[in-house]
Amino acid sequence: MPNNDFLAFQYVLGLMDDTQKQALDKTPAFEKAVDKWQLQLHKLNTQAPLTKKSAKQVWQNINAKINAEAPISLTAKITKYWRQLIGSFAGLGLMLNLMVFNQVAHAQLGWEIDTNLSTQKISIVATTHQHTDNLSACTLWVKKGDKILLIGVMPETGKKSLNITANMLAMIQGGEMIISLQDKKNSALIPSRVYYKHKWVI
Repeated sequence: MPNNDFLAFQYVLGLMDDTQKQALDKTPAFEKAVDKWQLQLHKLNTQAPLTKKSAKQVWQNINAKINAEAPISLTAKITKYWRQLIGSFAGLGLMLNLMVFNQVAHAQLGWEIDTNLSTQKISIVATTHQHTDNLSACTLWVKKGDKILLIGVMPETGKKSLNITANMLAMIQGGEMIISLQDKKNSALIPSRVYYKHKWVI
């Protein structure tokens, strides 16, 4: 990795202090490298976003590790961080493959369902689902053991967010997701016509 590329990599990650930033020779080649790394990190953050708190901690850990190491030659440093970067991308690639797999499964299901325990929200986006029965509604349930709990009604189009209560949380962890077709006029305590049933994946 050329010197400009490595410096741009450090600059974009925020690993430089103000003195180091001011000492940079911001040539067109350097600016081009900065744009490249910003684009790469933007893509990664779009596909696998971190919370502000966790992102800050990640970069603090990286910076602390770099500062704690004994001085080494630039070539050795570049080689070392390039290997670490490749390793990180490989791990991220595996995670993204799992995410894509889940997204495909959700697309076949008709909705993309994201259960976020940290915010206590279930985000549901209608993808390929086509609702044609105006007298019925697709409804989300959770089952654990012999207990069944209503979560809420699935969106026919667009996006919907459902709150996770304490009772729901206890059922969701280790429970089973059920989607059923329910009569809009008659409320039921159990799923009527089961459309989908699978272990609840968080």
